[in-house]
Amino acid sequence: MKKKVIITGTGLGGLSSGLLLQSKGFDVHFIEKNNLPGGRLNRLEKDGFIFDTGPSFFSMSYVFTDFMKLCGVEMPFRFIELDPLYSVHFAGGRSYRLHKDISKLAESFKDIEPDFEAKMERYLKKSGHVPYCGGDG
Repeated sequence: MKKKVIITGTGLGGLSSGLLLQSKGFDVHFIEKNNLPGGRLNRLEKDGFIFDTGPSFFSMSYVFTDFMKLCGVEMPFRFIELDPLYSVHFAGGRSYRLHKDISKLAESFKDIEPDFEAKMERYLKKSGHVPYCGGDG
């Protein structure tokens, strides 16, 4: 007989936990207060407009793909890498494009942060950043 698990909440953490436990043979049940799963990964619809209530892209897709492999689940979609990752627009007309590539990112901030690329490289080195070599991300 399978062990039963009850998970409260169907946000990303609850759903991930449930998927992993189910892949390990547990009988998983969810309790959710809202009428839709997803927690903060959801949307609101009002007057014909749709608003994301959480992230609209994954910046570390390898975490997701590695997790799906761990659970033995085939990816139901493929990630498309964005470049730029996103753009930020401020009142007064200022806009910034945020890139994964540090050289491109430095170009976006050259007017407000001199020597950005060297500073970022120092910061990443000091923080112990090691580029991820697995996954697709």
